[in-house]
Amino acid sequence: MQGIEFEDEKDLGIVSAMNNTPAPEGKPSFMVQTLEKMGVVDKSTANLILLAAAAIIFGLTIFMYANLFGDSMPSQRTAEQIQAQLRVIREMQQQGVK
Repeated sequence: MQGIEFEDEKDLGIVSAMNNTPAPEGKPSFMVQTLEKMGVVDKSTANLILLAAAAIIFGLTIFMYANLFGDSMPSQRTAEQIQAQLRVIREMQQQGVK
């Protein structure tokens, strides 16, 4: 096959697979550093602990939000409250008729 030319990897700027330098790691967050000081050995374990804490806080927030508005729903009223309101409405209607 004539007329086919191949370019070297150096010319294209491709990093060779033989170069096994590790990627630089960023600075860990404040919370991860705090957990490491408390005795958590691995950064991935610290991240899992923080993720679990965030999930628990999110769940509690949803639970509290649902209960906050659950008390004001009309279906939560007792039968006695509904009967008392009906009595007041009937009295108001009777007074308006007279």
